[in-house]
Order: sequence, then structure tokens, then C-alpha cells
Amino acid sequence: MTTQAPEESKPHRKRAACLAFTDHIERLCRNDPGARAALRAGLRRDLDHPRARDMHRLLTPLLRDGCDDRTAQAHYTVASLIAAQPRHAFVADQDEDEDEGAEEAPGPAQKQTSREDGERGEGNTPPKTAPYGTSYGTSFGTALGHAVTGKGTSMRLSAAESSINRLTRQSIRGIHLHLPAAVNQVRTTGTVIDWGRLLADLVDWPYRSGRISRHWLQDFYRITARIDQD
Repeated sequence: MTTQAPEESKPHRKRAACLAFTDHIERLCRNDPGARAALRAGLRRDLDHPRARDMHRLLTPLLRDGCDDRTAQAHYTVASLIAAQPRHAFVADQDEDEDEGAEEAPGPAQKQTSREDGERGEGNTPPKTAPYGTSYGTSFGTALGHAVTGKGTSMRLSAAESSINRLTRQSIRGIHLHLPAAVNQVRTTGTVIDWGRLLADLVDWPYRSGRISRHWLQDFYRITARIDQD
């Protein structure tokens, strides 16, 4: 009866850790303009680039001991993508943060529950689904799909399709270089990006890029198939 519990909780623990990191970065960017500038400066930079030097002070304490370079790069990339958002993106969640309390890094279980409840229905994004389990959150393919189908300012289907095809063909180095442009396209439509899921996918990209790419494509086409193209 209890043998399945560890298996079921593993993706939840992983997602909770990713959400704890990304939520910490969002709060840091909102409360510390200097930290936000330092993280933003690392956009498209690798770990050894001079412009990433200030990121080490901010991010190293958040990484587990013995973290390998590829995992660290995933965290640095997502932190810089979050920091590169316009300033008003950090104001919207102020009330939610006050409800969560003063702690900057809440416990994984609490954070996962509050974040997943809070994600639903923001912006012009309909309720989200993740084909390989809600424990994993919402993929970037889903975000691109919603950027096309959302109300108000939307992305052209051809541009979104070109973007997702380009991303899903990338090596580990390429995905880090091409993501900023795609994220910016999605962000301009007001579509919510699940930073925790994006972080988890980047961490796994060196080992599961084919599977992740397939899920991104499936999520994208599942949503855009609803468009009336006549």
C-alpha cells in the first residue's frame, strides 16, 4: 500500500524545488533592482562569461552541493529570463507574496501547493493541462500555443510554429541561446510562462531533449488545432 508513495512524490519534489527557485528569483527581482540587473546581464551568457560573475553570488547558495555545470546553466538561464521581464511583471504578484508570508524560500510542499493553485487563470491563459502529469506543470509549448490563441494581442501561428520548430531542434547550447527570443515573443502577448517547468526541462535537456521536444510540440499543436483557419 505504501510502496507507490515514493514514486508518486518524486515528480512533486522535483517540481517543488524548481518552483521554490523560480519564486525566489521573482521575489529577488521585485525587491532588489541591483540583483535584477545582475541577473539580467547574464542573459545568453555561459557560466564563465565575465558578465555572469555577479550571478554567482546570487545563485550559488540556491544550488545543491555538487551541482554540475549543465544543471547550474539551466538555473542561470531561467534566472536571467525572469530578470529580463519588464518591471511591471513583478508588481502583479505582490498581493500573492504578502499572503505567502515574509519567508523568501518557503518549504517545497507549501510552495508547490500555493503556486499551482495560483497559476490557474492568470493573464489571457486558459486553464492549463500537462499531458505527462500535472506534477510537471505547463510546458513552453503550451505557452506558445496560448500566445497564438489568447485574447487580445496574439502571436501569429506561423511565427509561433517557426519558433517551436527551431527550439525543438537545438542542442543544449543552442536551447540556451534561442530561448530568450522565444520567451520575449510569448511574454509580449501577456501569456503566463511556467518558469518552474521550463527550469525542469532545461535541467533534463542534455538527457531527454527528444522527449521534452515531443511534449512541447504535442502541447503546442493540441492547442493551436482549435484555431478556425478557414
